[in-house]
Amino acid sequence: MISRKLIDKYYPSDKFDGTRLFYDFLGENLNKEFTVLNFGAGHTSGNKVKSLKGKVKCVYGVDIDKEVLSNQDLDIKICLKDNLLPFENDHFDLVWSDFVLEHIENPKISFKEIYRVLKPGAPFYFRTPNIYHYVSVISKLTPHWFHVFVVKTLCSLPEDSHEAYRTFYRANSRSDLLKLAQKAGFNKIDLRFIEMEPSYLLFNELAFYLGLTYERLVNKFDALKCFRANIFGKLTK
Repeated sequence: MISRKLIDKYYPSDKFDGTRLFYDFLGENLNKEFTVLNFGAGHTSGNKVKSLKGKVKCVYGVDIDKEVLSNQDLDIKICLKDNLLPFENDHFDLVWSDFVLEHIENPKISFKEIYRVLKPGAPFYFRTPNIYHYVSVISKLTPHWFHVFVVKTLCSLPEDSHEAYRTFYRANSRSDLLKLAQKAGFNKIDLRFIEMEPSYLLFNELAFYLGLTYERLVNKFDALKCFRANIFGKLTK
């Protein structure tokens, strides 16, 4: 793998950090008295930027994976047995989901459930891949075993690391997200298309420069925003 000096050279500041950008976006609506829900929390992130624990009153986390039960970023941890959320109506001040929507087989149910447990006027924030970006296109056209191989190889993950989750990409385009949000009942819809540094291409210098060229192109022309890598969303009840 080539040196991360290329990232430091072409992306020298935090403004190119997609994770920080998303959590700054989410943080615009954060309050210390909030009770919040991390939908699809998974395991402990290991990234302080991603953790809201200590920044709000209480952080709940749910996931179908039992790894959520050992997540240190959460105050209350629940492993789901089905698609329904075990909470009363109008319970949360904020719900967020970080790279989870692409893994949901039936997003219609999930969006309705998230809407149900949010308080009136409360937001649902999410970050998810854009289906029209080249990475997502390749992912959708290749089998799951190939995803597992690529993730472990390019990310240099240990053999005992968690296998890559299956992807469905049923909530990963502007049109699909608008339909899902409107049918669930959300009043305000804010979708933003984001392309950041191609750090996933650091395995090869030529691949990195091709990714760099693509990033510069889609960010320069607003008409090409629909081809940017990720979608940030804020849906308000």
